[in-house]
Order: sequence, then structure tokens, then C-alpha cells
Amino acid sequence: MSAGSTTARLLLAVVLAAMGLAASAGSLDAHAKLVRAEPRPGSTARSAPRVVRAWFDDELDPRRSAITVVDAKGARVDDGKGGVDLEDLDRRSMLARLRSIGPGTYTVRWTAVSADDGYVARGSFRFTVAR
Repeated sequence: MSAGSTTARLLLAVVLAAMGLAASAGSLDAHAKLVRAEPRPGSTARSAPRVVRAWFDDELDPRRSAITVVDAKGARVDDGKGGVDLEDLDRRSMLARLRSIGPGTYTVRWTAVSADDGYVARGSFRFTVAR
């Protein structure tokens, strides 16, 4: 084997390895992350919302993504049907419809499953309804 062919093979291996790293780094950034929500996390609303919405930076898997809302005692206050908003053609938002709620602090829990790679992200935030 000549020095030129060994160098060419080594260069090809380095290029392929770099391409593999670049591809995997790009897919790591594709995981769904919460970008905003209404009511806003940590906010205090003057009146009770009827819906909680959460937006993400990646397309979500509607079958595996979910959103729920519970009160301070851990009892669910949503209608039990929370999930990806199927009217959002990008599939980047979720919503939970709330039953009639009163003053207090509520916790929104979400599970966002990226449609492209199945990565599961979970999180929660709170909002308060003023007295």
C-alpha cells in the first residue's frame, strides 16, 4: 500500500467521522423544548383561564405527547383530553381545556415527544389565579 493511498483512506475516515458527528449534533438540537405558554409560567391571572396552551420548538408526536393541569392538592382540573393541538398544522403546540377553576396555584405538567426522533422531554410550570 502506498503512502498516498494510506493518506487518502485516513482523510476519508476523518471526513466520514466528522460528518457523523455533525449529523448527531444536529439531531440533538431537534428535541422539543418549551418556548412559551399561556398563562405564562410563574404568572398571576386576574381571572381563571379556560385553556392552557404550550408551544414547543419542534414537531410533537400527537399519540405520545400530553399536557395536564392540577390544583394545589394534585387533583386534575383539566378535561382529561389535553395533548397536541391538532388544529396546529405544525404540531408544535399542546393545549388543555380547564374545568371551572377558582383562585389558587395550578401546576401544568407536560410530556413532549419529538416526532422526528421520539426523544421524550418532560417539564412543568405553575401559574396562579388571583383571589
